[in-house]
Amino acid sequence: MTPGFHCSSLEFHDPATLIPKLAALGFGAIAIRPCRGGWDLQSPWFDTATAQIAAAAKENSVSIVIDLDAPYYSDPDWIDSYSLASADAEVRQRAQEQIQDWIRRTAEFSPLAITFSTGRVHPRGRQAPSDEDHSEQTLERLADAIEPLAKLSQSFGVNLALRPVSEHAIATVAHFERFGQWLNADMSLGLAADVGEMLLGGEFPIGARLARLQHRLSCVYLCEPDLERDCDQRFGHGDIDLGRVWEVMTESGFGGPAIFRACGHGRMGLESAREALRLLDDVRG
Repeated sequence: MTPGFHCSSLEFHDPATLIPKLAALGFGAIAIRPCRGGWDLQSPWFDTATAQIAAAAKENSVSIVIDLDAPYYSDPDWIDSYSLASADAEVRQRAQEQIQDWIRRTAEFSPLAITFSTGRVHPRGRQAPSDEDHSEQTLERLADAIEPLAKLSQSFGVNLALRPVSEHAIATVAHFERFGQWLNADMSLGLAADVGEMLLGGEFPIGARLARLQHRLSCVYLCEPDLERDCDQRFGHGDIDLGRVWEVMTESGFGGPAIFRACGHGRMGLESAREALRLLDDVRG
């Protein structure tokens, strides 16, 4: 696998200047999220920033994964930046248009993958998750919304991958597998597995489950939730052996990017990235 690092773990750093630092440490991939006022489609400097990131990635032989799940990107009162699963047709349409824009305007990256989640049927706090969130009607709406996005990404040679998120319409890897029944057989949609979300969904054993699905995987986000602080755990400080997950995935033959993520610890700077690499050192002996 290719070791990667999520730039959102270093929120005080600029991605273009991070890339050579992370490459020097031994990372071959990065993940980057949109950020309102930063890497933002609406900002006048978006194209310049994108070109700088693309140039840094090419110069340092680093692949890019674009993670579209950017908290509060679209609405300062709503943590989800979009919802393709919304019961509101206008919300679904805006979500579809937003993802289409990201696919088109980041084509110069030639990203390994663009990952996205489905969003909630109802915004958080307005209605608790229910059976409706995973109903056939919801899955049909999702298929209608996602299929044109998958075709568009395919036309640009980009791998579009769905990231299951707890409380979303597709909340678990098992939901992703079931959702395949609603998609056209010729449609290409990858899986962006998030270990932290799998833990929340009780999907064990994680390594073995991912190994079984390695033919559908586009990337893996290696992280563990810190439920007390509502962020990610520091690497090596939680209960899950991410190094063991890495080992099982490598043995399965998966050759894509495995992105380490530790959101909420940006003040540690690059020490967070070094902690991730120490996990791999232990695995490699």
